[in-house]
Amino acid sequence: MKILHIITKSNWGGAQKYVFDLALYSHKKGDGTAVALGGNGVLKEYLDKEGIRNHIIDSMTRDINAGKDTLSLKKIFSIIKKERPDIVHLHSPKAAGLGAFASRLLGIKKIIYTVHGFAWNEARPVHEKASIAFFTWITMLLSTHIIILSERELGQAQLLPFVNKKLRLIPLGINPPKFLIKKRAREFLESKSGKIFDSKVNIIGTIAELHPNKGLLYAINAFDKIKDKFPSLVYIIIGEGEQRESIEKLIKEKNLNERVILLGNIENASQYLKAFGIFILSSIKEGLPYVILEAGHAGLPVIATVVGGVGEMIDDMKSGILIQSKKSEEIASAIELILENKKLQKEYGKNLEEKVKDKFNIDKMFQSISLLYNL
Repeated sequence: MKILHIITKSNWGGAQKYVFDLALYSHKKGDGTAVALGGNGVLKEYLDKEGIRNHIIDSMTRDINAGKDTLSLKKIFSIIKKERPDIVHLHSPKAAGLGAFASRLLGIKKIIYTVHGFAWNEARPVHEKASIAFFTWITMLLSTHIIILSERELGQAQLLPFVNKKLRLIPLGINPPKFLIKKRAREFLESKSGKIFDSKVNIIGTIAELHPNKGLLYAINAFDKIKDKFPSLVYIIIGEGEQRESIEKLIKEKNLNERVILLGNIENASQYLKAFGIFILSSIKEGLPYVILEAGHAGLPVIATVVGGVGEMIDDMKSGILIQSKKSEEIASAIELILENKKLQKEYGKNLEEKVKDKFNIDKMFQSISLLYNL
């Protein structure tokens, strides 16, 4: 079986991890596996290390650009003709739209589209949401099968005409990260930040792209509300992105330079999760975020906005705390509650770990997708 994955960006986010896991699984099975990706980022590095063929599409970006999109479409045509895949598996809206169109014209019989969160759930003007919904629907019509990661988004997809029979709910699954013990993880963060975290310092943390969708400004404002009550509290954010300048400006305005620390990109960041006492996900838009699964495997209590499929991962006040997006007050209150109740901190972490291991099992995900490939 020959499989070609196509994805818009080559950074290391949830969609890219998903593509890498699937490509590596197929590659190890002996399938002919290749990945077409926009840019020359971390995903390409990991594919190269595993000897998985990949094709860079320099012109493919998330933003709409008629000239670049035309070049990307031509490149995708060329890649499909060269690879001659039995299956084209599409990821992310831009790559999915261009890839589905090219695949149909070239007679590919099986075109699978994994929806990594609907872009119309982002904070956008109504006319933009309508346009996104229309083109997403067209992409779904061009695809032969559509994988949805969360029950919430399955419900949204079922409202679109003529696609119901194509929909498959297949939740994410991950390999448990190899964690450093808490002491070693904290030592690494000390070396990376140039600061000393003694035993009295509580670290809360986030691993996220510095992008408006991640709602990090709201998390920082929440930290500002409780900084005086918890003088030993530090907030560490691991990740990089387009919003760095705005985030740095807010940190400076709030005089939080010593207590809110941006560490930038760190390879295999999840291995340091045990350095945190609480994990924060403040996103405005998500699909089914990997990072919560990773935090669950680390046994961390999680405070997360109830967006996308997050509510299917965390049982509110049982395995974490769910809050509304864009609500700094709710983030602050949730942090206070957990910091003041060590029993809850352990209980939430243990319950989330158990749920993640049971429901979001990578072997179950591979089996379900393999069945779809072989239909």
